[in-house]
Amino acid sequence: MNALPALPSALKRRRILGWMGAAACPAIARAAEATPAEPMAAASAPSPASPALDVAALRQGYAKRLKALLADGHLPYIDIESSCHSQKLDLDDIAKALDNRHIGLMALSADIGHGQYERGVRYDPLNQRLLAAYPDRFIPVGNGGQGPCLNEDPTGFVAAQEAAARQGQLLLLGEYEFHHYPSPRQVKRGEFEREARLPIDGPTGHAVFGLASRTELAFQLHYELEDANFPPLEKMLTQYPKARVVWCHLAQIRYEERAPHYTADYVASLIQRFPQLSFDTAFGDAMSIYPASGQRQARVWSALGGLKDEWRDLIVAHPQRFLSALDLGGDRLERIASYDSKHRHFLAQLPKPVQEQVAYRNAWRLMFGDEFA
Repeated sequence: MNALPALPSALKRRRILGWMGAAACPAIARAAEATPAEPMAAASAPSPASPALDVAALRQGYAKRLKALLADGHLPYIDIESSCHSQKLDLDDIAKALDNRHIGLMALSADIGHGQYERGVRYDPLNQRLLAAYPDRFIPVGNGGQGPCLNEDPTGFVAAQEAAARQGQLLLLGEYEFHHYPSPRQVKRGEFEREARLPIDGPTGHAVFGLASRTELAFQLHYELEDANFPPLEKMLTQYPKARVVWCHLAQIRYEERAPHYTADYVASLIQRFPQLSFDTAFGDAMSIYPASGQRQARVWSALGGLKDEWRDLIVAHPQRFLSALDLGGDRLERIASYDSKHRHFLAQLPKPVQEQVAYRNAWRLMFGDEFA
């Protein structure tokens, strides 16, 4: 099997981050100087120091919850990718839904909206609220890397995320959107301004890959599956071998004509060349249509609603490189039941040992650097 390289334990990681201290931030400026095509905004002040996570206690609580669900005959999974507007979050409702659906853990990232951005917010400490209320259900994760922060003040945003990491407040970084088409819901609402296009090999890309390399925290990457995007990404993966990347939305292709070379064989080649790269499995069902193209966007499914052989074979051949994800967002958190049903349908297509790897074992290794036991 093709395993992800082992990380140091989270406790060791905290010591590493403390040792780095303030020396890490100039590396962001150096990355910007290396590729001057895209000017970077001036950095804003990172968030004030907060107590570091009690990683040992979190780990113990997570393990207890997962084992309890397993003992009751359920397959708990770790949702590696969901996000919310922290000021509109009904936390108790989400926690209840996790319990009702037998979901193990959720990495629920706070997206910084325009109002917060205009008030100077570059790090939203939602994690403190999540862990204070439900420390055995939520994973402390960095904020969503999207507009306006990533577009208008990438230096300030990345510096604030790094400050939180150095203070020992995170187990994962958030999802960074370098190429993101409007979602199906946004297309239907006519919200086409949502589209994001940042050169992944530009200054912002170097800042994010550098952040992941220095902190040894994995980040999620939203980067549309199009042939034109593949060479720049491969270039960055080669340049930053220590940056652990979770490429979101396996085989979610919104314009088929723009991705003729994205196949299971291509993904297998990436897996073989880049041991730091993994993929999440947040995608629609077999009937999911991207309204702007009129195409079925979840390319893993056959017309009958089962996994295509080539995608099942890929996951079975490399079971440690794929992770569960729901991709819930601020405009669809109330749909957790339907998203859960679709994800469990996907997991059920896999052999049981592979289900366990994808559902929770790979995310555990990504966070803690060892095997769940």
